Amino acid sequence: MAAFDGLRSRLQRVAPATSGRLTASEFLLSGAAAGLLGWGGTQALTWLDHANGQLLATVLWVVLIGGFVGLTVLHAPDSVRFSDAMLAWGTVNTTATALTVGGLLSVVPEQLAYWHAWVGATAIGYCWTGGVLKGAGQPVRGRGYLGAGVVGLCLLTIGAVAFPLVAPTGYLALAALHAGPMVLDVRTALPAVHRTGVVGAAVAAVLVVGVVVA
Repeated sequence: MAAFDGLRSRLQRVAPATSGRLTASEFLLSGAAAGLLGWGGTQALTWLDHANGQLLATVLWVVLIGGFVGLTVLHAPDSVRFSDAMLAWGTVNTTATALTVGGLLSVVPEQLAYWHAWVGATAIGYCWTGGVLKGAGQPVRGRGYLGAGVVGLCLLTIGAVAFPLVAPTGYLALAALHAGPMVLDVRTALPAVHRTGVVGAAVAAVLVVGVVVA
């Protein structure tokens, strides 16, 4: 993608050589695990209503992101490290991080900073990934990620118009949205429409449980 060519060239000049020990599939599963641990931990802290919950969640994510970035930079193949999809995710995650920092500084509303920003980043990231894969001649994988992006946009819409319904298990829903598409991509050969259905059903089930239990 031409929009990223300049950035890619600069990163290729400064990035250390990779060991190549991490396959593309292992990279995806590592990302899924980080999302499950991060958003699951964030949800647990929300339920506990700890006085320093925001700080503890921030520390958790700093550790997870630091580890994942280090794993990617040092061990992922160059086809992953400098891909259009990776650079797109870097863009949306940086934007979401900026909003989260704004929330910690009390200049951005908490719901926007801590939940909406990350659901939006995940949805856009998966839509972008799907477009990149379709353009690269991998239509089934591409449509699977596009479907996940659409599920994310639906979750974002629900949260925008009825956040109290989402709030009880909102971070668990985000965990399912984050991890599900990558696990399905690596571990199954399901058609794209079925992958979308599984991700959508998982997100919906988490939200329903939250509403019932609350």
